Amino acid sequence: MAWFDRGAGGKKTTQEEKTEVVPESKPAPMPTPTAAPAPQPTQPASPPPEPAPVVQKAPPPPAPAEPGLVAALHKGSRVTGQLVFQGPARIDGSVDGEIQCHGKLTIGEGAEVRAKISGESVIVRGRVEGNITAREKVELVAPARLFGNVNTPRLTIAEGVVFDGDCSMGMAKAKNGITGSKIVSADKAGPAAKQAEPDS
Repeated sequence: MAWFDRGAGGKKTTQEEKTEVVPESKPAPMPTPTAAPAPQPTQPASPPPEPAPVVQKAPPPPAPAEPGLVAALHKGSRVTGQLVFQGPARIDGSVDGEIQCHGKLTIGEGAEVRAKISGESVIVRGRVEGNITAREKVELVAPARLFGNVNTPRLTIAEGVVFDGDCSMGMAKAKNGITGSKIVSADKAGPAAKQAEPDS
């Protein structure tokens, strides 16, 4: 190949093709073939898991509010007569008659009770028509509605409760007993004093 160039006089000059000598290079080493990983033995395809059968469960009965209950009368139950519990009990149903509880008695929000109630302590959240006697305490928790008298040493009434009745805290009976004994002793003292007086 020739290169043409114009010189200073405007003449074309020919230059011989310059050949460049490239030192002989070693051919690039060919990559050694790497051993392909041994194919893993294929496991037989397992059948797709079958969908679990749909089981409809009935709703569980409501759990008692406190552990250790000896009895629970659930919502929708109706009892007429006398109920006696030998330990803590809960009533969420309807009762007509009399209830005696040798422990803590809880009357739930949905309960409707028309009964004379006695127990160690009584907690009312539902509707009660009747008198309540408790040896320890009576608690009226909203939305309780009590139409009757209460006889207990301690009474707690929360805001939002309806209570229509009388309350006796046990002190009146003690005062009446003391007053009555003084009256009786004064009455006894009067005739005895008259007998002791000499006849004039």
